[in-house]
Amino acid sequence: MNGNTLVYGLAHDYEEHQDWIAAHFHVTGYCDQDESRLPAAGAVRKEELRDRLGKFDIVLVTADPVSIVEDLIRTFDVPEEKIRVLFYEMAKEEPALRRFYGENAEDALLMLVCGELGLPLRGLTYIEVGTNDPVRFNNTYNLYRAGARGLLVDPLPAVGRLVAMARPGDRFLHAAVSAKSAAEPMTFYASKSSLVSSLSEAHHHAWDGITHNEVYEIPVDVIGINEIVDTCPPLVDMLLVDAEGEDEKIMRALDYARFHPAVIMVEMDHLDTSRAALIDFMRTNDYLEYTTIAYNTIFVAKDAWERR
Repeated sequence: MNGNTLVYGLAHDYEEHQDWIAAHFHVTGYCDQDESRLPAAGAVRKEELRDRLGKFDIVLVTADPVSIVEDLIRTFDVPEEKIRVLFYEMAKEEPALRRFYGENAEDALLMLVCGELGLPLRGLTYIEVGTNDPVRFNNTYNLYRAGARGLLVDPLPAVGRLVAMARPGDRFLHAAVSAKSAAEPMTFYASKSSLVSSLSEAHHHAWDGITHNEVYEIPVDVIGINEIVDTCPPLVDMLLVDAEGEDEKIMRALDYARFHPAVIMVEMDHLDTSRAALIDFMRTNDYLEYTTIAYNTIFVAKDAWERR
């Protein structure tokens, strides 16, 4: 049992896993942005958090850690070493490869195609453009647990903290990725719903009315995809691209003569042209469509497929 624990976030995820939390943490306080959720006993209002923090050994984050962890550290001076994330703690308890973490089980398909191609998961290398949460809804966390390692790239600085917590064996690069590098930092539209943050203001506004889309603007370095590739080992096995509006630009700019991973997965939502046009483009660069799940399409290098 851990020390005195403040649970931060009392919405759906807390309610669903309340018994697990009670079995693993000594909960003595509760905090939530919506004060109507706070119980009578142990309530800590946000404006009291900084002053009452000394009473707690742990702050357990049960909601979106990408936005909440950074807020706790920057706004309320919560020491990073006190913070735990519910889904990271639960993942530690799970035997490796017993569940899927991808939003639509994309990681299951990635492991399947690796098996078909004869690529062992231990020692596999990847580049993930647009990591966001490195555990929950993440497509490479299962690969990481199986012994794969790689480079995670994301424009939200908070993601770097989470990678250090959950995946210290991976490298993290704080940057946005596009077709070419920009000479100066560009504006990144960081949304309260971190999954839809984007370099594109139009892409950001496409989510208005659909999700929590309050936005703050941050400057971020923009690095071209081929420069990202240059920082990695010469033989990377897998590329994943989820760049919220930059996906097609990245795929069309990639130097396929130099960089030829066996597996590529790209988000096919919000493309500049059409899904069919991008599939045709990939075919001209010797990639076959393996499958599509939800809005992600997996491509396999033609030569790797023929060698299987």
